[in-house]
Amino acid sequence: MNSTLTTRFSYRWLTDKPLTIPWDKTRLILAYLFLNYAIVFVDVLIAHSENGFVPVYEWIPVIYSPLAAIAALLLLIVPRPGWSKLVYFGMMSVGAVIGILGFGFHLQGSSAGNSVSFAGLTSGNPVFAPLAFLALGMIGLVAGMDDRPSDRKFGFTKKTLRLILVTSFWFFATGLVAFFDHARTGFNNVYTWVPVYTGIFAAMVLLLQAYSRHEKGLSILFIVTIALSVVVGVLGFAIHLTADLAGRGVIVWAKVFYGAPGLAPLLFADIGVWAGLVFLDPLPEETA
Repeated sequence: MNSTLTTRFSYRWLTDKPLTIPWDKTRLILAYLFLNYAIVFVDVLIAHSENGFVPVYEWIPVIYSPLAAIAALLLLIVPRPGWSKLVYFGMMSVGAVIGILGFGFHLQGSSAGNSVSFAGLTSGNPVFAPLAFLALGMIGLVAGMDDRPSDRKFGFTKKTLRLILVTSFWFFATGLVAFFDHARTGFNNVYTWVPVYTGIFAAMVLLLQAYSRHEKGLSILFIVTIALSVVVGVLGFAIHLTADLAGRGVIVWAKVFYGAPGLAPLLFADIGVWAGLVFLDPLPEETA
């Protein structure tokens, strides 16, 4: 990460002047990556404990998550080539593989024999949930790469552009998760469509922003999209929490596992923050 020492960045949609922040972008992402893996650890631990961690491979994401968090923390503390970076890249690569394998296991668990039905996808295991590990692994791999402020495409550094694309994928995957989770209820409440459309819409906005030159209208749309994602996440958390309390002031854990997963909506707020971080584009120091 030799070239990430710059602390001068551009938020093209906020100001024409460079922004100076105390930490470089890579360290900000590593710190947030550490937090995300810690949260994912709690989420997966709760979800897989309902099955008693049977089959035994359900322990894999539980054990992996804190190790990945530690790897991100080590590179944050020792941000230079060497053992910490090798460990970090190794753990992020493993995480991407775990995401793909987890998707396969969940898909298999939701299928009847060799066929996959819509009913199977909307009941039992959340099929697309393991893709969060794939997204975090991909973000982690890109975040650990060198950023060259003078090497740009569509106005962004290549590293920023790749991070935007991964974040777009994560928004889309989260929209899919919301669709199949809420399909269990038959979308009886019209607001259950909101996170589905939010995820897909946000993914499209990020793609447009990634492959377009600076345009004020699109930049404003991006800001609105991030804000909307955060609001949807917080409101969704409140709605799910209300359902889990079951009107009795106590959380019914069966509803957490099989009804309204409490932490799931906050993923929209989380990715909204990610989007804000990855768009923090480093500027060459000679532009000062």
